[in-house]
Amino acid sequence: MKAKFTTMMIIFTLITLSTNAQDKRKGYIGISIGPSFPMGEFKNEGLANTGLNLSLINFGYLFSEHVGIAANWYGGAHNIDVSYLGLSDGMWYYGGLLAGPLFTTPISEKVDLDSRLQIGYSVANMKLEGYKIDGTGFAYNVGIGIRTHLAEKWSLSFNVDMLSANNKGDYMDRKIQTIQPTVGLSYRLR
Repeated sequence: MKAKFTTMMIIFTLITLSTNAQDKRKGYIGISIGPSFPMGEFKNEGLANTGLNLSLINFGYLFSEHVGIAANWYGGAHNIDVSYLGLSDGMWYYGGLLAGPLFTTPISEKVDLDSRLQIGYSVANMKLEGYKIDGTGFAYNVGIGIRTHLAEKWSLSFNVDMLSANNKGDYMDRKIQTIQPTVGLSYRLR
């Protein structure tokens, strides 16, 4: 009897989730994480190795069926391997806030394709051998992503973004460029 009741409850729950996942929601707020691959000057002159990207806030809201706004509060870290110079390893840290247009195209009832172009502010610092240098500057991000709606209120996202930031300070003049594939979980907003 317990097994039949449990089975019926599971079937009822799955049907309810499936039906509710089809409701149209206009936005999302979530978190994502993934590797960060340095490119160009950041990799070659900044000596950055593959690092980690964490977006503490991924936000998007549609004003019409396909156009809206996106924002991102992000951070990243990359190890600096300078052991071949006889120095101990260092670390690059960066983060910032970005905002810009969001373009969404539904692929199916449960899947959306997003594209973003964001601009904003970046802060970066490098720690090496007890020294710390930092800088601030303009940043932009170009990204695409797929959001799969798991349930009425939850989506799983897969994103690829290209970040570029020009950070300048008293002792820093560094262009940070990375490719960031991430996976995230979002709460769907009405």
